[in-house]
Amino acid sequence: MAAHVAFEKVLQSLSLVVDKDEKQIEGQQHKLRYPIVLVRGLGRSSAFWLDFPAELAKFACVYTLDLPGTGKSRSRLGRGSIPALGQDVAAALKEEGLLPCHLIGISLGGMVTAEATRILERSQKKRNLEASKVASLTMIGSSAGFTGEERIKGEALLKLLWSLRKGRPKHKEIAEYLVSPAFLKEHPGLVETWDNIYAREGFRTIAVVRQLLAAAFFHGEETLKEVQCPAFFLVSKNDGLVSWRNTPRLWEQVAGSQMVVVEGTGHDIPTERGPEVARILRPFLQDAERQLEQEK
Repeated sequence: MAAHVAFEKVLQSLSLVVDKDEKQIEGQQHKLRYPIVLVRGLGRSSAFWLDFPAELAKFACVYTLDLPGTGKSRSRLGRGSIPALGQDVAAALKEEGLLPCHLIGISLGGMVTAEATRILERSQKKRNLEASKVASLTMIGSSAGFTGEERIKGEALLKLLWSLRKGRPKHKEIAEYLVSPAFLKEHPGLVETWDNIYAREGFRTIAVVRQLLAAAFFHGEETLKEVQCPAFFLVSKNDGLVSWRNTPRLWEQVAGSQMVVVEGTGHDIPTERGPEVARILRPFLQDAERQLEQEK
């Protein structure tokens, strides 16, 4: 469980919350130098990462971030565009001295981290500030509005909208689009775990609808073309929410980036295969740090 760290200035100005995972880090000699910052997707707070931060905390200092309108954020309305959310994240990272860092975002969180990376790299280039650099960017199961590719699959979108009819959604109606049927069968308590998070934290329908519209109108091709840091893309061919074909198109936008396509999981790969995702990302993150050090 991540222990809450109060950053009052950030809370007041941006309505963001940053948490730090306090799990004992194993193998200090192999620990990453820079922290990992995790950003969740549509309508989901950092609590929805479940055990994934603990897997990463075995070799890194891990922070999770609640976007405006989710989790512990004080905002009720959230933001209406990905650039605005990206600006929030970029400002929070600067405010709290978390740069350089490794940004990891899933789904809408991937769009936001890409935009934050672009903003920070522009700032770093303009002011020549080494401390403003992003060490690496990882996008999981994300999209960026490519012509001909579904951003959210039609049936999943209809079910998602229908689930909002009474405000807080019931995960039994949308779980099949988030994780694989096999994983749901093996973990029958997952739906209740997710529902309990919303029951505990609350659910802000307007903020989520605004996030949905923000994602719908975000066209990130140009954003990704500006990304200079090492980038990694992870997707499942069996993603039930977002067309997996978006990810190869994203990967093509960033020179020298890496991509891994997995099978057998749903949209939320870290929930289904947290230890495996951590093992996949670790060498990439280490290489990114070596590259950053060489550039100094």
